[in-house]
Amino acid sequence: MMHINSLPLRVRLTLLMAMILSIACFSLMAALIYTARVVYVAPQLVPEVSTSEEMGREPLPVSIPSVPPIPSPPPIPSVPPVLIEQQINFASTGFLCVILIIAGGSVLAYRVAGGALKPVTDLSKEIEEIDENNLYRQVQVPPSKDEVARLSISFNRMTRKLEKSFMAHKHFTANAAHELKTPIAAMLARIEVVQLGGPPSLEEYKEALQDTQCNAERLNTLVHDLLRMNADLNVTACVTFSAKELFQSILSELAAEIQSKHIDVEVHLEDIPVYGERNLLHRVFSNIFHNAIKYNKPNGSIQITGTRHPDTTRITIADTGIGIPKDQMDKIFEPFYCVDKSRSRELGGNGLGLSITKAVIDKHSGSIQVQSEMGMGTTFEVQLPNAYTVH
Repeated sequence: MMHINSLPLRVRLTLLMAMILSIACFSLMAALIYTARVVYVAPQLVPEVSTSEEMGREPLPVSIPSVPPIPSPPPIPSVPPVLIEQQINFASTGFLCVILIIAGGSVLAYRVAGGALKPVTDLSKEIEEIDENNLYRQVQVPPSKDEVARLSISFNRMTRKLEKSFMAHKHFTANAAHELKTPIAAMLARIEVVQLGGPPSLEEYKEALQDTQCNAERLNTLVHDLLRMNADLNVTACVTFSAKELFQSILSELAAEIQSKHIDVEVHLEDIPVYGERNLLHRVFSNIFHNAIKYNKPNGSIQITGTRHPDTTRITIADTGIGIPKDQMDKIFEPFYCVDKSRSRELGGNGLGLSITKAVIDKHSGSIQVQSEMGMGTTFEVQLPNAYTVH
């Protein structure tokens, strides 16, 4: 079977057609031979009976009725030699015709299969011409609406997805290099300033060390976030815990920022459990809540509600902030993407918060949706399964 599977598809189709022709032809030949014998040969086999002996045979005496007569066996019909020769010639001619039909049908099947598989062969040759220099090249879609056309369309769709993925990876690499370079360049610049002129004073040393420490912490945070985005979920660490206690911890951490902008926070999470890795989900909701504070208006409000369903738990965080433009809604989860780069830099963001949030929720087999209106606010809706399901 493995040897047959290693043969070209055209040869396998030809062998299949030859097998079907063989079964059909030999079955038809056997039926013809049987029909010829029953219809034409059997009526000509007349048994030879000697009527003269029967006429001259004396009848058995009537005085012995108790002994039944022994029946004589039926006479065996004799087959004329002419009929035997005709049967042999018929069978020989029939089998010769069967062999010729199978051979001719196999050749015809091979040619027809070649023509039918030509679009597949052309598609294969066109794909083989694609290399690293023209990786995003689209193949030609045949005008027919058959399987080959659908395969070509699917291949072109896959190529576009690969192009999009590679471009996103390229964009991510460039942004990551820029974000990593910025604190390093700041530290080097600060060191060069200290080295200029005469011997630096103790205050200058302290300022340089503080700047270096600040940039090093920023660099450490950035690297930690990048690692967190690609870390696998520890299924054994997933537990069920209270959503209210989780947000109470987040509120205590961000209490100073909440008070500085006089934001009113309402939490409605009574008896709402959440299932997952607590540290990761803490980071998820902390990122969303922190954004709701940073991009909110002074004296604004944030409302946190929860709903428990039989299979899922839904957490909603709604704010009265500046909102997100509709043309940028599908980009906010991309790494290093910021709606307002200058404002994000001013507020200390690096564009990884929502990317990490989406990555963690995906690893928990959950989903996140965003609704926003400019000048009115933004609502994040996170839905998590009540029990983790491995995909």
